[in-house]
Amino acid sequence: MKLFVFDFDWSLIDENSDTWIIEQFSPTLRAQMNKLREEYQWTDLMNYLVGKLYDQGISKQQIEQMLAKIPFHVDMISALKLIKEANHNIIIISDSNTIFIEEILKAHGILDLFSGIISNPANWQDNGQLNIQRLMPKTDPPHNCKNKCAENICKGKELMNYLTTLSSASSQDYNNDDEKKVNYYDQIIYVGDSSNDFCPATRMSRNDILLVRKDYSLERFIKKLLTTNDKDLPTSINPRIIYWKDGSEILDLMKVELL
Repeated sequence: MKLFVFDFDWSLIDENSDTWIIEQFSPTLRAQMNKLREEYQWTDLMNYLVGKLYDQGISKQQIEQMLAKIPFHVDMISALKLIKEANHNIIIISDSNTIFIEEILKAHGILDLFSGIISNPANWQDNGQLNIQRLMPKTDPPHNCKNKCAENICKGKELMNYLTTLSSASSQDYNNDDEKKVNYYDQIIYVGDSSNDFCPATRMSRNDILLVRKDYSLERFIKKLLTTNDKDLPTSINPRIIYWKDGSEILDLMKVELL
């Protein structure tokens, strides 16, 4: 059995769910986001902004209906269905939030294809306001990852934590810092686009595959890694790298090579 791990924004879907939803309801708030980013950690900023949408009278139903319209390549959806039909597991690791992700997946009838969603926890309050919390609470110690991870999430550690919860037996030395990978899956295939998707690759084996979206920051980061001698960057990664452009190419890869 294989494990397919998807980032969400600009990987599984063709948008940034955070900025997109704010833009749809309030271009004015969207225009303020870069300035507000200087004052707020990103997840805290999103919680603040959805609170502002609530103050403007935007309802839960309106947000859910708008999330259903976010760009989502039809071939990417077909690829997910093929993965599940082949009896492999699929999870999401994302710095978006659980409500946005679940509502988008439900709108396309594919929520049940996923074995897990690791993201910032969110919930609807009784008054209809959306509440978004950090995956790593503000009071927690920093993750101290050196692999360009976001402040709020180390995707490499989240992947390892997910794997270790599946089985306490049959583990093997994995790659760095004496981390252990549970020998539960035959192969891990990770799909990402941004530099914070790099960390999982440092925990993966030579048998695994990293699917890197073309023309996004993860591709640029890896090319820098391979062409410079920056002592602050890892010198190499184990998994085989395959570059992809859009959902059609992902679907083709599933049909020809990955399943």
